[in-house]
Amino acid sequence: CLVNDKNFIEKLKILIDKSAYCLSVCTGSALLAMTTMLDHKRATSNKLAFNWVTSLNAKILWQRHARWTVDDKFYTSSGVSAGIDMSFAFLEHVTTSDFADNVARDIEYVRIRDSQSDPFSWEKVLLN
Repeated sequence: CLVNDKNFIEKLKILIDKSAYCLSVCTGSALLAMTTMLDHKRATSNKLAFNWVTSLNAKILWQRHARWTVDDKFYTSSGVSAGIDMSFAFLEHVTTSDFADNVARDIEYVRIRDSQSDPFSWEKVLLN
């Protein structure tokens, strides 16, 4: 498992340090957690793996009720479909809202724009 590969984590840390932005989808936040570069930042992960991912680094401000998070240059999404919505939020950030909307329309995708709209967070699932 790459979370235990110290060489990989060090290389990832160097790449993150050099990047303007860092986006992760689903349990990719587990790899980011191991770099310690998410320490004291808001992040999320796939809800089915949430307990495992969050156990890797307690210094991260893990957000259980988030479809995606943005903190500084870090974008993290809860699952793969949430990653698509996060990608559109990022695209909107680096271009324009109209551009992101046009791309979504062109691929016939209905965006969820609210990063807090997370039907897979545990409390919401249990209440339904």
